[in-house]
Amino acid sequence: MKDNLTVGVAGLGLIGGSVALALKSRSERYRIVAWDRKREVLDRAVLDKAVDVAVYPDFAKFSSCDIVFLCVPVFAMEDVLERLVPHLSDECLITDVGSTKSDVCRIMERAGVSSRYIGGHPLAGSEKSGYSAAKANLFENAYYVITPAEDAPGFKKRLLIDVIRDLGAIPIEMTPSEHDRVTAAISHVPHVVASLLVNLVKKLDGPQEHMKTIAAGGFKDITRIASSSPELWAGICISNRDMILDTISAMEEQLDDFCRMLEAGDREGLISFFSDARAYRNSFSDMHKGIMERYFDIVADVEDRPGIIAAIATALARHGINIKNIGIVHSRENEEGALEIRFEDEESRAFGLEILRNLGYSAKARG
Repeated sequence: MKDNLTVGVAGLGLIGGSVALALKSRSERYRIVAWDRKREVLDRAVLDKAVDVAVYPDFAKFSSCDIVFLCVPVFAMEDVLERLVPHLSDECLITDVGSTKSDVCRIMERAGVSSRYIGGHPLAGSEKSGYSAAKANLFENAYYVITPAEDAPGFKKRLLIDVIRDLGAIPIEMTPSEHDRVTAAISHVPHVVASLLVNLVKKLDGPQEHMKTIAAGGFKDITRIASSSPELWAGICISNRDMILDTISAMEEQLDDFCRMLEAGDREGLISFFSDARAYRNSFSDMHKGIMERYFDIVADVEDRPGIIAAIATALARHGINIKNIGIVHSRENEEGALEIRFEDEESRAFGLEILRNLGYSAKARG
């Protein structure tokens, strides 16, 4: 790889902003040229020193780029490519960060840039969106799928892999169709299910909103992703429609099986159902991030009284530990403690656990 690289980022949302922040923070070799449809976002990124050259409203200054990350929704790609491609050198590698790949491959083919395109999808993110949610460590230890064509030049694939590693991510290679089948099951359908559960509670809840009031623990965990951008996820579902429908059909078969066991009072069948799920879930590795951001939480058993949050926050701050979020858990349905604390990373969480236990609190890691 060249000693110095000029990287173009088209779209400074959560992912595009994090690409720029990560590369600038991890290596001095990168020069970042960025475009966004909002001038104020570009100005903020320049102030943050995430971007060296802000491009607005056209893409003329992308001519020096060695690689361009297309970080816009799939429905906007054709318009952006039409304005971007005339300014790129023939040697410039084009990649994207979309969560569907077969559809994007067709878009690249229509744009006439298939020979210089390699698809990409970082399996990291957040329910938050926009540049304000971007962070330099978003991709650390996250899998990053690439979907090169069989005839993709080896040096272009090596270039993309090297940049991905500089993001702190772990490259993994798939075909576009396999990628879309996998993400339908582990990302797209779970978003649908989370939203279905939230809408179900909204429909079944009474005028006193008891369900909404006491929803906590497991329900909040499995429905957190329902807070993601509706526009983004409508586009993703349409883009990967066939794979999502196939996955939902398979899920309907499993749901039918579950209903038959429940109707028959098949206790052994139900135990087997939950046991199989638990065993498979427990086999998942926690070494790397999945499709959503990994959280580093502690739940502490404390008395819910005025000043308790400030007291614990102060104790942690004295040891230089940064807290992302802290608050009282008002339902102990699935928790052993009433205070939930979120940390930046595993090291901070481990240190926080040690401090709280030394102070006499019962605390455990969660998530």
